Parts: sequence; C-alpha cells; structure tokens
Amino acid sequence: MSLNYGTALWPHTDDKPVTKKLSYRNLGTTDVTLDLSVSTVDAEGKPAPAGFFALGASKVTVPAGGTAEVDLIADTSVGDADGTYSGYVTATGAGQSVRTAAVAVREAESYDLTVRTLGRDGADAQNYATTLTGVGGPAANFQARVDNEPGARTIRVPKGSYTLNTAVYQDPSDYTAGTDWIAQPKLEITGDTTVVSDARTTKPVDLTVPGIDKADYAGTYYEVATTGIGRVGNGWVLRGFTGFRTAHMGPAVTDGSLLQTWDAHFVKDATSQYSVAFGGKTNTVATGYTKHVKATELATLKVGLGASAPGKTALASPYAHLPGAPEGNGFSAPQPAPGTRTFYVSTGDGATWLTRYNQLGDKDQWGYPAFEGAWEMVKPKRYEAGRMYRETFGTGVMGPLLGEGMGVLRTVDPVTGLQQIVGAVPLASDGEGHAGTVPYSSSTSTLYRDGVKVAESTDPLSGYEPFAVDAADAEYRLTASVERPSQASSVSTRIEAGFTFRSKQVAATTALPVSTVRFAAPVDLSSRVPERAQVLVPVTVQGAAAGTNLKSLAVSVSYDGGATWQSVKVVGGLISVKSPAKDSGISFSAKVTDKQGNTSTLTIHNAWLGK
Repeated sequence: MSLNYGTALWPHTDDKPVTKKLSYRNLGTTDVTLDLSVSTVDAEGKPAPAGFFALGASKVTVPAGGTAEVDLIADTSVGDADGTYSGYVTATGAGQSVRTAAVAVREAESYDLTVRTLGRDGADAQNYATTLTGVGGPAANFQARVDNEPGARTIRVPKGSYTLNTAVYQDPSDYTAGTDWIAQPKLEITGDTTVVSDARTTKPVDLTVPGIDKADYAGTYYEVATTGIGRVGNGWVLRGFTGFRTAHMGPAVTDGSLLQTWDAHFVKDATSQYSVAFGGKTNTVATGYTKHVKATELATLKVGLGASAPGKTALASPYAHLPGAPEGNGFSAPQPAPGTRTFYVSTGDGATWLTRYNQLGDKDQWGYPAFEGAWEMVKPKRYEAGRMYRETFGTGVMGPLLGEGMGVLRTVDPVTGLQQIVGAVPLASDGEGHAGTVPYSSSTSTLYRDGVKVAESTDPLSGYEPFAVDAADAEYRLTASVERPSQASSVSTRIEAGFTFRSKQVAATTALPVSTVRFAAPVDLSSRVPERAQVLVPVTVQGAAAGTNLKSLAVSVSYDGGATWQSVKVVGGLISVKSPAKDSGISFSAKVTDKQGNTSTLTIHNAWLGK
C-alpha cells in the first residue's frame, strides 16, 4: 500500500494540509498495538522539514480480526525546496513491522500557458501541431505538444525560456496544398501567458534558380544558442517550397543567439542540378522569404562518379555548411556510373560545400539498390562565383587515409578505465583522398604485443572495436587485411596495412605514431590507364613519417598479383611504372619508417587496370 498526495500547484503560501488514512488489518485473535513513526526525504534528498509529513497519532491499536486507521497529513506549505517529497511510515508491534510509502509533489514556480491556433480563414485551425520546448531556466528540456485540438488549450509549464513552433495544414496529406509555419524562437514564461499562432500572419517562400521555379528538395531551419542545453532548433525538410509560408512570432531576438538557414536542390536534367544555401545570424525567423538566385552568384562543380565494375548507379550531392549552422541537407537523382554530374552551387553567405558520393549496385533481397561504397570530402570547400571546379570520387588508387580524426589511438575506456588501442583508419579511401566506407567480403584485424599475437577481430579498423591492452611499455604491431567483393570493385581488391610502434599507458586519448603511403595515379573514372603506357605516379607519405620526419621509404610493384615484386625508386615524390596489359592489374607495396623507428607497411592489389 502507498499513499499519493498528488501535485500541489505553485505558489505554496496558500497550500492546505491534505489528510489521508493509513489502514491496518489484524488477522490474529488478540489485539495488537502498533508504534508509529515517519521518516521523510525532500526533493534534494535531505530530510524534509518538520511537519511536511505528520502522523495523527504515535500509536494505534488494531482489534483482533479487525482494522484501525491513522491519519497521515502532508502539508506542502512547509519548506522551500520544490519537487518530489517522500514519506515512510513504519508500524511496529507483536514482533513485526510494516512500512508504508507516501509521496507528494510540490510544484516549482509554474504558470498556465494557453495556446490557440488560427487558420488562414481566421477560424480555429482543425489541422495543426504546436510544439513547446524549454531552453532555459527550470524549463530546460521541458516539452509539450498540442495537435488538432481546435480552440484554446492550456498547458501547465515551469517558469523559464521556450521556443514555440506551430504548423498549420490545409491538407495534412499534401503539404503543397498549403502549409504555414509560425515560429517563436524565444518565449519567456514569467506569468500566465496566452499565445495565438495565426496563419494569416505568414508570407510565401519563393526561392528559385535560373530557369527553375520549383525545388525538388528544400529545407529551412532555425536554432537558438542557449547557455543551459546547447543549441535548440526547429525546421522543415520539404519536396520544394510550393504552398509553404512562414512567420516570426514574438519579440525580435537581439542577443545574437538566433540563426536561420535555407537550402534547396533543383534538378536541371539527368546529369546536372542546382544546390543553393543561404542564411546566418538574424534577429527574427523570416516572415516569408524571397530569393531569385542569379547565374552570376553560382560556381560550377563537376563531380566525376567513379566505378570500376559495370552496371553501377551513383548518388552524389554537395552538403552546405553555413557559418555557425549545422550541415544542410543533401539531395541528388541517381545516374549511371562511371559518369559526371554537374552542380551549380551558391557562393554567398560564407557557404562552403562538402560533397558525398555513394556507389549502388543491383537490388538486394528487399528490392533496394545494394550499397557498395561511400566516399566524402574530409573538409568542406569554398567555391567562388563564376569559376569551375572538379572533384572525382570512387576511383583508384584506393587505400588507407590518415589525417584529422583518423589514425591509430591509445585510449582509456570511460567505463572500465582499462587501456585500449583502437584503429580508426578508412582503409579504402579513394585516389583523390576522400574518406571511404565500403562493405568488405572479408576483414581481419590483428594486434601483436612484442611479437606475440594477443587479439584478433573482423573490424576493418573502423574505430568500433578497441583492443584491450595493459599499461606496460611494449612494441605493438597492428595489421589489417580487407577484401572487396568483385561485383563491387575490380580495383584495390585486397588491401593490407600494418603499423608497428611502441606504446605505454596514457591518461587521455593519444594518437600513435603510424604512417601510410598514398598513390595518386592518373586513372580514368573506371580506374583504368592505357595499357603498357609509362605512367608517373605521385607518392605521398601521411602520418608520423610525413615531411622531415621521414627516415626511409621503399616502394615495389607487381604485375602478377603479388607473386613477384620489383623495387621502384621514388624520385622527387614520383615513381615511374608501366601500366599493365588490358584488363590486368598492377599492385603496389610500400614500407615507410620514421626517424623514431616506427614502421608502417602497405600492399594494394590491383591498384588499377590496363585498358
């Protein structure tokens, strides 16, 4: 049995004591006298002040075969702390004890928020959604929502700062029939408040590019920076802005905490599209938005869609990065690969763009195109209006990539405190240096300590499966061997990497001294080079041995799948090799040593094919 006294609404100066009955039953044949006591805990885990929970008597006699009652009074006017209070009544007698719990909630400073939503006709809206999110003070993380309830609705809310967003739909199944977004990015609740979201205050969004008025994919987003819970935002992702209208509600936000972004993608034809993004710091969420983008505001980005196996489909898209804002939305139409897709991207408002590329294969068992690999820029790039740029994805020579956020790390498990070594190396990054994530037909990673194998996993150094190690100083060798399925790729079919280094206990995550070698071969979009042509291949060392810390670099080449190897000199950062015969592959092997004696090895089978 427990007693629930409910919630006493703020303020508490006029709270009245509430009495509930504790009932005890005696199943025996003699009367039993119970000694009663109550212990309490307030909302902060401390004993509640005297009088918050009080017993009507310190003893009660329960007759044989009968029942007896005693009052337990909760007085929420007592004390200062708001929140949940607990009481525990212990009854002792006849060699037994019974414990009964009680709970009462003393509401923090709160008020009635009344919300009402009007449609475009001025009447109470029938189809709408209003969301309230607490962003500051006692309201932080508070959330409430009202959907499709015509008329005024009242919500009890803590004092504090909020965002309030209302969407009004002419037809909930078709946003293009008319959708109104009314946003109040800062709503201060310091007393009983009424908010009316009125669709009649909204204005249309009109964002176009040269020759195209309707976007195929579009979005807008705003966020408010808070001191308590970080950034809080709200926004839309739409199939274009047709029928979409917006309005700001409430006072302007003048403290620099508000920003809003807009992005849209317009398909021009089967192999080209416009991708534009605008926005930044503002004082209000836009009431309507008009932007007719001119050709002179755009840069041209030609993206090579590489694929070394036949019958592939490509999806490529640039993603906008506006200063201080989260990454924008991407969109693209699928097209055959190899191929080229042309993007016309906006250059204003400090926009930079990060392009991603996915290779898709035949349909899987559920009827969807099979994922066969993804590559993306390591960092966004800025483009200038009127200029043309080129990026190529998914071509050889594919191999490990090292850089910011990539490498082999010594870490401390945050839960167990144990030492770990973890590899976070994208092993199949493409020839242009775009980080790659691909499915493998086989994958093995192995860790050796002082020459003795200590652990093995199937994780391809993705960073998700650390190896547990002890604290002592030791020499480690971490190896990885992966193979790509032939239907996905005919180049870089097997990649083998090894890293040898010394390591000991660390107090925080530490990058370990590992290196790799990159081969920037002049391949076409199918990762081929004319057969038997003499080819100059730039060779770059990344990681610990880069630059002046390089002690030695040895490169070998094989034309028979790695059965035999020939040493190749690196002169001025280049090697000169002969392209293999048509449909045959060339393989590379490299060993690099830094001046501290750490070594790394790499073998790439079928780096490219002859044509």
